[in-house]
Amino acid sequence: MTNSSGLGNVVCLSGAWRGESTDPQRSFQGEVSRSDLEALPVGTAVEVAFQDSGRRVTGPGEHGTYTLRAAGRSWTLSRFTQHASQAGQSRDDRTPASEWEAELIVG
Repeated sequence: MTNSSGLGNVVCLSGAWRGESTDPQRSFQGEVSRSDLEALPVGTAVEVAFQDSGRRVTGPGEHGTYTLRAAGRSWTLSRFTQHASQAGQSRDDRTPASEWEAELIVG
């Protein structure tokens, strides 16, 4: 399932974070579970990493960026969240095969 919005496209991923939340090398490892994007077909292995801005910030939009990498390409994400069907549940984001949504900024 891919939803278009003014910012980009949403693809669904199945996977988990590897590493502790305080580890700057922490990354999400998984695969595309739903997508209409030709560049990201279902089953494609993906990695998502967070790049800290490295400076003191005053606003929430200044903390850093998430980047999705797959098949030799990379996309900046405007949003990377656990799927709404899992909202409100007590969970560990390192649990394998949890569902996530990534909104790609497509320019």
